[in-house]
Amino acid sequence: MDIAGKVAIVTGAGGGIGAALAHRLAEGGAKVVVADLDGAAVVRVAEEIGPNALALAGDVADEQLIRALIERASSEFGPVDMYFANAGIGGGPGLDSTEEQWSAALEVNVLAHVRAARLLVPGWVERGGGCFVSTASAAGLLTQLGSAPYSVTKHAAVGFAEWLSVTYGDQGVRVSCVCPMGVDTRLLRGDL
Repeated sequence: MDIAGKVAIVTGAGGGIGAALAHRLAEGGAKVVVADLDGAAVVRVAEEIGPNALALAGDVADEQLIRALIERASSEFGPVDMYFANAGIGGGPGLDSTEEQWSAALEVNVLAHVRAARLLVPGWVERGGGCFVSTASAAGLLTQLGSAPYSVTKHAAVGFAEWLSVTYGDQGVRVSCVCPMGVDTRLLRGDL
């Protein structure tokens, strides 16, 4: 896919997979808006990329922040062509996971994807194209021992990506779901 001149948003871009995605997109000629809860980290990533990147800090599950990302990208670079729903959190270990841990995992790992798609897909259908990329996990295809909220919500992320693809694929919306095995990031080390 030729991404030169395309406009992309990458969530969870303060480090790990998100930062790597943002750098590669920029190397391919895309303009990138990066977002993360860690404001200092996401600003650093945008500065490393240069003038074709902008940073916004905040909770990427918050619909107001998603709207702000889309509006900022559109006003600075043009209409959003690609959205990378990459942010993710772990949650608790198992049946003893708290309601708060379940809720947080559902918000970030699933509902953030739904909210972004709700805001972007109708415009992509109207324009004839767009690309939604979900970072799920191999845990969304198999399971993740030791983290019920993570595994269950990653299964849901895979399911949403499949639904999005089947529903809008013939209308020009490309959907990819990335399901990596363990990647040495803060999430894998239990920092998130």
